[in-house]
Amino acid sequence: MATNSVNEALLQDIWQKIPPEEKTEVVSRAQSTAISTVLVVLMIGWAMAVGMREQWFFWATFLIVPFAFQVATSKAWYSMKPKLIVEYTAARATACFYAQQANGEHLLPSLQFKGLLERHASDEQQIDSDPAGERPDEPRGPVPVWVTLFPDSLVMFSETPFGSHKEFAHSFSEDIAISSSAMDEEVGEQRSLSISIRDEAGVEHRWTLTSKHPAQLTACERKVLHAIERRNILAEQAARAEQAARAEQAARAQQAAIRKEPQASLEA
Repeated sequence: MATNSVNEALLQDIWQKIPPEEKTEVVSRAQSTAISTVLVVLMIGWAMAVGMREQWFFWATFLIVPFAFQVATSKAWYSMKPKLIVEYTAARATACFYAQQANGEHLLPSLQFKGLLERHASDEQQIDSDPAGERPDEPRGPVPVWVTLFPDSLVMFSETPFGSHKEFAHSFSEDIAISSSAMDEEVGEQRSLSISIRDEAGVEHRWTLTSKHPAQLTACERKVLHAIERRNILAEQAARAEQAARAEQAARAQQAAIRKEPQASLEA
């Protein structure tokens, strides 16, 4: 019973993390299948009316159409929904693996969606300092990727005939920056996110992320900026705590030196 409840909770969490746009597309495909079923039902009714020379067969078919549409939609929906859940479950497991490689500690995704990732050509010139060491000889045009955002890391990987391939996996403890393009500059302009990483050698690597779901890009940007801000606050607090500890240690050393002076004068 406990295992079943855990599995149900996991499936429910995965279903909630699927973008609403993906669910809407599945509903649209299910309704398209239902429309085809309705047309078949109408053709059968017309054939029966012609064959039996009874017009009421054809007109009676219209009474069945609403029920046929609902049943066909429901059947198509329940056949497509498990496939969608399995896809996102596999993508989550793969993203967790890459997040662990990026020293991520929190492996419960807060956001997951599909997008297109493009690595800028200027970054390909720094092959020796490429932090990921990933296929430097191949073109880096827009690649379909799974985007998974964790509380402390961001992972993007692509699917190949030979399995998944890590395109981007970094924790927010690194020097990462993100910015978005303005959507109001030109009508119809596609929203994009610019991501940059500066490695230990000081080389900047840049990527551009786009998606057919702009709402997910907006949510991703906000969450990443919040995580970066939180990282900066924690780093500032740690620096202040370290500075206070040093000051306290210096004060104690000074007090110890002051206490030793009278004893030295008495001994003299």
